[in-house]
Amino acid sequence: MWDLEYLLLFGVPNNKWEILDGRVRWAFPFLARDLAQAHFEAWTDTLRRWRNGGEPTVHETTTADGSRRSILRFDGVEMSLYPRPIELRMPMDFDVFDALYHSFWRRDLWPGQVPEDATGWESPQRHSDVQLNLWKLFGEFRRVSAGEHCGRVAIVLDDRNAVEPDQYYFQSRPDECMIEGDYFQGVPRLIAEVLSPSTRALDRGQRMEVYRQAGVPHLWLLDPETETVEEYTLAGRTYSRTGRHGAGERFWPALFPEVSVAVDSLFDTQEKRHGRRWSSTKPEPVPMWLLSPDQRVGLEVLFFLGHPERRYEIWDNRAPCLLAFGSPAEAALRFGHFLDDICRWEQASLPKPCPIEPGVEVAEVGRFRLTRRERHVRLDVAVDTRSYRELLRVWTRRDAWDWGGD
Repeated sequence: MWDLEYLLLFGVPNNKWEILDGRVRWAFPFLARDLAQAHFEAWTDTLRRWRNGGEPTVHETTTADGSRRSILRFDGVEMSLYPRPIELRMPMDFDVFDALYHSFWRRDLWPGQVPEDATGWESPQRHSDVQLNLWKLFGEFRRVSAGEHCGRVAIVLDDRNAVEPDQYYFQSRPDECMIEGDYFQGVPRLIAEVLSPSTRALDRGQRMEVYRQAGVPHLWLLDPETETVEEYTLAGRTYSRTGRHGAGERFWPALFPEVSVAVDSLFDTQEKRHGRRWSSTKPEPVPMWLLSPDQRVGLEVLFFLGHPERRYEIWDNRAPCLLAFGSPAEAALRFGHFLDDICRWEQASLPKPCPIEPGVEVAEVGRFRLTRRERHVRLDVAVDTRSYRELLRVWTRRDAWDWGGD
């Protein structure tokens, strides 16, 4: 049985953040109708506790091809059981969506920035261009050395960690490193990450530590702001920086010494080609409140939008969700909203957050650990990476996505 958090953490279709008719959407497949029905009933109970919005109504329909569909509605929530998949739609205020989406690209909301470029905005388009250039380069690696490469597709590294790097390379046959031909498992030989405002500290910190502990032998960090590529090599149990390459330079990767890589080719972006600049280092005052203090921000917002660069990962059997707000005061208010929702979900009394150090407080309720650090709020949800691996196997099955007829 997968509890509701698996749907909310991993069930965003194609990792797309979208609002359709005022709601955001999750979807989850099953291999058998009776298993889907059992989850529908269990998730209904969890939603009833969490949302505290009255008694749900369930409407049963039969489609033209004889397929059954159950639709639950209450408190603006709609959850539908199709022949196999379950779809959940929940209300999302567009101003909340817009403000938090754009917050990921604002440097002064996030730690770990380049000191001389610690204010202003960065361009998602430039970030995507560098990712595409990496894809082309890793395709060249595959041509000279076989193996498999991909990017932003889930890798189950081991029984405790699953990641979605910007680009990675396996020196293995597909049957050795892939899950049913769609997802990946095991440790890649090379991982490359493109830094952004919301991930600079993570890519150099906790995510890098996950790679180190898993034994990823080669790691690149690409920074579009400084146009540099840093190469790290695992020596024993420690990463050592073995190269830092800048504009106008070439380097020969340790894993592919026969391939010459021009740094400029990796940072060839549409901004440069069209003579435009879509990012800025101009200082702008950080608003005290990204959202009105009268606007309640529920736990569904943290689940849906709390994934910088839309990454849905597991680190040491905990799935992280992270948001930045305009000030510690705003973060404290949102922390309280999230904690209220968590306690209803877990049927627990409201705990008093524990102060760890100035500006940092933590509350643990059941499977949830909620932390506020100054203007940041982070949720870590206990999950089982082995169950996630099985979930990926189900997602590869077409029959599990039987939506029935209209």
